[in-house]
Amino acid sequence: MSSRRVLLFSFGMALLLTCISSLLYFGSQRMEQVPLIVWVIAMAITCFVAIATAIYLNFTLRIRSIQRKILESSDQPMLGFDQNMTLEKLEESVDEWSSRQKKLIQELESREEFRREYIGNVSHELKTPIFNIQGYILTLLDGAKDDPKITTKFLKRAAKSVDRMTSLVKDMDVLSKVETGRYDIRLEPTRLDLLIDDTLLGIDSFAANYSAKIKVKYSCQKSQVVLCDTAKIEQVLDNLIVNAIKYSEEPRSVKIALEDAGTKINISVIDNGFGVPEKDIHRIFERFYRVDKARSREAGGSGLGLSIVKHIIDRHSESIEVHSEEGVGTTFRFTLTKA
Repeated sequence: MSSRRVLLFSFGMALLLTCISSLLYFGSQRMEQVPLIVWVIAMAITCFVAIATAIYLNFTLRIRSIQRKILESSDQPMLGFDQNMTLEKLEESVDEWSSRQKKLIQELESREEFRREYIGNVSHELKTPIFNIQGYILTLLDGAKDDPKITTKFLKRAAKSVDRMTSLVKDMDVLSKVETGRYDIRLEPTRLDLLIDDTLLGIDSFAANYSAKIKVKYSCQKSQVVLCDTAKIEQVLDNLIVNAIKYSEEPRSVKIALEDAGTKINISVIDNGFGVPEKDIHRIFERFYRVDKARSREAGGSGLGLSIVKHIIDRHSESIEVHSEEGVGTTFRFTLTKA
């Protein structure tokens, strides 16, 4: 029943009771049984009760209506909602609902901003190698293909741009799987020394191309067994070591330190590179974030490596931190649990 109908019904009842009281009064006047003042008071009380009932029912229905609308618009249970809700409780619940809606709006705005930024970054990262490939091909078609040396040179550069796009697409696929929970993590006992040796074997040629020296220091038992997904942690170490080599000063030197920390093992990758400004440290694991954009793109990479590293470590329920000093170097440290 709507509040307008409640009011009409209550006033109708009040009018009806007043008419009945009046008839009873005039009918009893002949018998002179009841004084006039008694009937006046009775009629006043009747009207007051009817109006009070109308107001109460009106407020009650309004509260129920607001409660129903809030419950219908909320995807989470609201604390304090029941069938006997008071106006005070309703006010508290409305405040809670309003707060949730503000957070939801902020979250949606943040997602939209991230979507725009993400699409912009992806298009920018793909645009550069695509334009490079286009330029090389057009130059060759314009006649440069007749010179074998130039042809070979341009084809190698085009192949490098293709590799860059392939790397970006692969990293985007990995990051998407990690963030959506489709990147399975299988924990198994793994020896530290075998984990480090297999990782270094995979990047041996890369380090040789940069004339980089990699040193490993164990401050724990080499044969210590840890729980991890071996392939995923090798990917973490690979990303960290490759970054350390790319962004180090000549002569390039990278140190891997393994320390005993009770139930954990701390693994640090330390370089002597350019360092990261303090203002940029908190953004170091963001997608496509580059401290020095020109230097980073010259060094190659998709800009997603550290973001993938962070997600893999998080999926292991471990922690990772970074310490850096400009002109001195950067240290990435993460933990693994002993088996």
